[in-house]
Amino acid sequence: HREKKRDKEKVKEKEKAKEKERDQDKEKARNWDKEKERERDKERHRDKDKEKDQEKEWHKDRERVRDKDRDRDRDKDREKNKEKEKEKDREEVDQNKEKYDVMKEREQDREKIKDKEGEKDRREKGDKEKEKDEKKEKKEQEREKERDDKKKKEKRSRTPPRSYSSSRRSRSSSR
Repeated sequence: HREKKRDKEKVKEKEKAKEKERDQDKEKARNWDKEKERERDKERHRDKDKEKDQEKEWHKDRERVRDKDRDRDRDKDREKNKEKEKEKDREEVDQNKEKYDVMKEREQDREKIKDKEGEKDRREKGDKEKEKDEKKEKKEQEREKERDDKKKKEKRSRTPPRSYSSSRRSRSSSR
């Protein structure tokens, strides 16, 4: 009878031990599942962080491109303004030169006229000589016209005269 009782107790203990072992196995399985879930969460967070970082980088790249475009446009505008300024200076120099040339020509014409008048006063010329003088004057006028026309053509076809700095110098010295 005692042996039966001991056997029953041993069986009960064995069952308790087995149950305990089963409970431990279940706990381990639960812990393992939790650990796996944590790993998956970490992975998801890592992926999200990567996406955020990529998006930030993409925005930075776009901003850099925008800045470069803006800088390039600003530089182009600056260059255009410089070119316009140079062109204005060239035109001003051309106009001043043209005025100077015209004044010189007028002065030469006045001197020629004075010389001619002086010759007329000194010598009394015959009709033939007067006609010659008139012809000369006409020829001279035609030559002047041709010169003016040539100058206009040259001005149209001429390349820009000098460098920017020299045109600035000449302009400042003419003031």
